[in-house]
Amino acid sequence: MRAEQMSVEQKVGQILMIGYQTMDIPAEMEAWIKQHQIGNVILFSRNISTPEETYERMRVLQVWAREAKQPYPLFITTDQENGVVTRLQKGATRFPGAMAIAATGNPDNARLIYQATGEELRASGISVNFAPTIDVNLNPLNPVIGVRSFGEAPEYVAQFGKAAVHGLLCSGVVPAVKHFPGHGDTSTDSHEEMPILRHDRRRLMEAELVPFQHCIEAGVPMVMIGHISLPLIDASGSPASISTEIVTGILRDKLGFQGVAITDCLEMSAIAGSIGVPEAAVRAIQAGIDMVLVSHSQDIQQKTWARLMQAIHHGEISLQRLNEAVARVAQLKKRFLSWEGCLAAKGLSFDRERHEEIAEDILSQAVTLVKNENQLLPLAKNTHPLGVVFPGVTNLTSAEEKLSLSDKLVEPLRKYGQVNGYFLSSLDPSESEVERIATEVADSNIVVVFTYNAHIYKGQALCVRKLKQSGKKVVAVALRNPYDLTAFPEVDAFLAGYDHGKKAIEVIIDVLFGERQAVGKLPVTVH
Repeated sequence: MRAEQMSVEQKVGQILMIGYQTMDIPAEMEAWIKQHQIGNVILFSRNISTPEETYERMRVLQVWAREAKQPYPLFITTDQENGVVTRLQKGATRFPGAMAIAATGNPDNARLIYQATGEELRASGISVNFAPTIDVNLNPLNPVIGVRSFGEAPEYVAQFGKAAVHGLLCSGVVPAVKHFPGHGDTSTDSHEEMPILRHDRRRLMEAELVPFQHCIEAGVPMVMIGHISLPLIDASGSPASISTEIVTGILRDKLGFQGVAITDCLEMSAIAGSIGVPEAAVRAIQAGIDMVLVSHSQDIQQKTWARLMQAIHHGEISLQRLNEAVARVAQLKKRFLSWEGCLAAKGLSFDRERHEEIAEDILSQAVTLVKNENQLLPLAKNTHPLGVVFPGVTNLTSAEEKLSLSDKLVEPLRKYGQVNGYFLSSLDPSESEVERIATEVADSNIVVVFTYNAHIYKGQALCVRKLKQSGKKVVAVALRNPYDLTAFPEVDAFLAGYDHGKKAIEVIIDVLFGERQAVGKLPVTVH
């Protein structure tokens, strides 16, 4: 069906994407799909169980869309970046994230990981992945990107980004690269407030836009636009997601992107705390965006739908601009979706054992030995009791899942000898807790401290330095950003693991004791 043949309700349904709050599909979703013709749904971990169970739920949504005589099946989407942003968990493979993949030095590993990721998404009834993240991480203190990026070198990020895009395309899943025009040099999280980048066009073309240019040339069909203000590009200070100068002027005209442009969630504080979600939705479509994302609140979704309808009826959004957006979405759906596929009795199967092998192999290739004074590593087995300190891991941004480390992670260490283990109560322990740690590991000549953004959380850095000052040999292992070494350069040995999943820590422990070799290379500079 051509855009010109659709009703206004059908058109708005194709340019609006919504989410819901529960695992079971709430009753109002049937009304959204049948009465409002909503054609796009985003899932978070709150909505996702096993692939099989998730597929069954998504099939219900697709049945409703078919019964409503929607012109195309629904786009079902999620953010399966892997690593710290992992929506599929139960019954799915925990794959390493972008920086871990990049540390292997082999872009083909990105293709492998993202093709396998796509297979698991397809098995769950999910057709669009808001990944890969191709932001160039140029700011070590970036609070929201970090290990979600492939690194700090634009061309390097571009090579891994292209490979990831190809992997998802090979699996039949739509990749959506993000966060255009680049969130990697920010010091602010757009979930909390508006990041401002004072870069001009020349700087953008030399750094932030390089991976986007490569991925567009490689045929990426969807780009997610971030809520980032670039006042040297758009003097109004408007975020990229609602800026004609950035969406049309740079993404469309300069880079030549003709696919679907979608906003990041408009309920983020960068938007919701300023002009508000409904008004931002209208301005985004006016700016050249094809689809707006409202992930959480049903009340805000209702107001946004009503405001879009009003803007169309009053001519604030021209029919030409509306039809252009709808046509792009429709073209992408025709390419990737079919009613037969979306209504099949069950999702596609995938090779779980092979996926686990891929994940473990790439985690093993990623571990990077950055420092090793006096050849302290590998550690000797079954000698003195080994002191071990784990950080109090939690999610650092609202984009991430709430994860913590289990005391069961001490068990892989015990196969190599006696362990004095200690888990910090938080990411930023107090001086008194640091003193207690020193007492807990007093009998250990060597202490392994697992860190988690210790370059930002000074209590962790204090712990490492305190142990070093007490005369112990200290091995620090970064479970997230490798910039941690800058907080304690005097440490005896330093490993970068880039991941705090159970399998990643088991791999790191094997490296500590020489059962595996550390062959990774830093994708970022650690001064």
